Amino acid sequence: MVTLNRAVFAQDPTGFVIPNDGVARVGMPSTPQQWDTLRWELQSFVCDGEYRVGLERILGTYLARLGESRQPAAWVSGFYGSGKSHLARVLDALWRDVMFPDGVSARGLVQVPGDISDHLTDLSNAGRREGGLWSAAGTLSTGVGSSVRLAIMGIVFRAAGLPEKFNQAKFVLWLREEGHLETVEKALKAEGRTLSVELSNMYVSGALADAVMASVPSIATSRADVHQLLRESYPTVTEIGSDELLTSLRAVVASFASKPNRVPLVLVVLDELQQFLAEDPNRTLEVQDIVERCSEEFEGRFLFVGTGQMQLGSTPALQKLRDRFTVQVALSDSDVDRVVRAVVLRKDPTKAAEVAAVLEKASGEINRQLGGTKIGARGDDAKDLVADYPLLPARRRFWEAILRSVDSAGKAGQLRAQLRIVLEATQDVAGAPVGTVIAADAMYDPILADLQQSGVLPRDTATLIAGLETDPLKARIAKLAFLIARLEEAGPLATGVRAAVDTLSDLLVDDLVAGGADVRRRVPEAVAEMTAQGTLLDVDGQYILQTPVAAEWLQAFQHEFARLRNDDVWQADRRSRVVRTAIGEQIAKTTLQHGNSKVPRKVALHFGDALPASASGEIPVWIRDGWSTTLNAVQDDARAAGTDNPVVFVFIPRVDADAIRDGLSAEGAAENVVHGRLTPMTDEGMQAQSGIASRGHAATMRLASAVTGLLNQARVFQGGGNEQTGTSLKAAVESTADASLTRLFPRFADGNDPNWGKVAERAKQGNANPLGALGYVGEADQQPACAEVLRYLSSGQKTGKDVRAHFMGAEFGWPQDSVDGALYALVATGHCAHD
Repeated sequence: MVTLNRAVFAQDPTGFVIPNDGVARVGMPSTPQQWDTLRWELQSFVCDGEYRVGLERILGTYLARLGESRQPAAWVSGFYGSGKSHLARVLDALWRDVMFPDGVSARGLVQVPGDISDHLTDLSNAGRREGGLWSAAGTLSTGVGSSVRLAIMGIVFRAAGLPEKFNQAKFVLWLREEGHLETVEKALKAEGRTLSVELSNMYVSGALADAVMASVPSIATSRADVHQLLRESYPTVTEIGSDELLTSLRAVVASFASKPNRVPLVLVVLDELQQFLAEDPNRTLEVQDIVERCSEEFEGRFLFVGTGQMQLGSTPALQKLRDRFTVQVALSDSDVDRVVRAVVLRKDPTKAAEVAAVLEKASGEINRQLGGTKIGARGDDAKDLVADYPLLPARRRFWEAILRSVDSAGKAGQLRAQLRIVLEATQDVAGAPVGTVIAADAMYDPILADLQQSGVLPRDTATLIAGLETDPLKARIAKLAFLIARLEEAGPLATGVRAAVDTLSDLLVDDLVAGGADVRRRVPEAVAEMTAQGTLLDVDGQYILQTPVAAEWLQAFQHEFARLRNDDVWQADRRSRVVRTAIGEQIAKTTLQHGNSKVPRKVALHFGDALPASASGEIPVWIRDGWSTTLNAVQDDARAAGTDNPVVFVFIPRVDADAIRDGLSAEGAAENVVHGRLTPMTDEGMQAQSGIASRGHAATMRLASAVTGLLNQARVFQGGGNEQTGTSLKAAVESTADASLTRLFPRFADGNDPNWGKVAERAKQGNANPLGALGYVGEADQQPACAEVLRYLSSGQKTGKDVRAHFMGAEFGWPQDSVDGALYALVATGHCAHD
């Protein structure tokens, strides 16, 4: 009997529902649907990996520091959708052990390890001693104005069942404290009204004024008086001070204390805190101040937990929070994968062996998935094969890369999107036999609406793909071509995945038992038909979707490509600049250490037609290529220069000339089209422009490879014609230039000693034998360097500047210490006078 996929799961995926669509929203539920969502989030919480580490670290640190004057805050970081909000919401519910309407408690729904359970027990015991447990959690809104204090108080008020606006909440707090809240609400209800609605018009609401006067007759005698009193006592504010915030916080939490005159243990979760701060240094400092003041004011009973995509220290603004948010939790890809496996893909233990056996038989097909890319099949995938089934690990990484590329606005998120996409894809193959896996194109339909809404998928492209649904294979190929085109092509996030035929085939194989032979036969045929029909465009073996707008841009590119390819003057100029730049990157900054004195010597690149001079003190490197001369001509010039000439002769051969011409033309055509046309305003136009830019980038990469090949075949000659070899052009030039140093500075050896500076110092100190610093014991005028200086001085009156210029220049090339040392030694020994 054939086993179906649905039978291998701990829970049949066809009856599985994610009530919150994978989106965790912190805060207390208020509707039956929200209570159901919280129940599911608690039951499905995977307390493992960084989620477990995070809870242990946050709770353990808080309990250890309880009773101290300060309580460190916690920071939970991770990419958008990594589960930060999920972890924060679970912590919020567990903190005060939220009771559900049916009497079930939050802690009764979550499975946690023993250490976390012990922390929760200790927290409850501490709460009974200190005055109870209470929490406030919410997402900080960027639309509340610039006040950090009001934004935080809004979260606290909402958690306390109060209006979010400060003036309204303060008024309701007064009614509650004075015992009038219930009578006011009853009076309004009798009139068919509610307090929450009337508060939005509290300065003009007649019903509210009447209810207040009925409950508190002494407060006023007319509606106008009540309205005036409310305006004066509870005005609309755009900012509050730290003292007012602390007073308001104390009033709120006091109403939840289990003991009189005690402050409960309070958790405050500020979700998306980093997004709210928005790199604003003032907001950041205010958050730091609030956390600091609350920690001191409430004797370490307050615990603040903030979340953000980046770790503290990633930006200058976040660095300012490091001293307060010292408990740090960083979520990662592995945590997302762990949740998806535990929540959606968890297997029936009795079926795991059967799944493993099928996967083992198909190991050849699995191991070839996305070969040669950064996200292809890996040796360590074996441990995840059964856990990921029916999603192959390489395809899981492919989906992760796609989600990050198409979700630049941060609307889908990794955890929430993957939970939903994997569930829907698993449901689609649930009725198929074991061995049927999820094809990579299965992610297209679940994210289609998000792609269109965000503008990532232009209307023309969506219409083109939809029109292919009558031929399922072609539609699937088109979907994959679109998704792959969204991947990063360069930088740290580049995957190396290209929409080539082999890659498309890899990603579309879904029957591991039958193998991929049929798919690998049909995909090339379908791709060829789609290319002939104009649906796909072949760009160097990579296939991209062809829309009407893209065709217009492509036509412009092809016209420009043909023009540049036939322009010999442009080709020569462009090729020369590209090759010279590549050579410069390799050898222009070459510096040699000359002799024991380690005098730095540089090379000077020359690209002209005439033999360069060597009078500058730099080693000339004369570079010519096969487009302007021949190898024989370069060798003849090297021989003719002679064995005393320091010039380094380099010949760059003319190889892969057509490939270089094509690369130059494609690169230049893409530049001209992208920058020469009006900036497109439609999604289709921007996609088309991006496609041409991608072609230019691909051409640049191919061109760089071709030029590197040129340089690897370069020939290097010493003056006299002797060829020098090396592991690279740079190595060959360096060794040749090093040999040329003796030719450029034939008298350098006389001054080549690093101790000449010590000679000068000894001479200045009156030492009778300053040359002893060199180990020299003879007469000064017999020392080679001193003899040369003395000979030069005897030719006429010279200044120290003259001497330095002569001996530090061509032929000698001495370091200044050598020149000055010889001069001082001659003066000290009476051979010359110092003016």
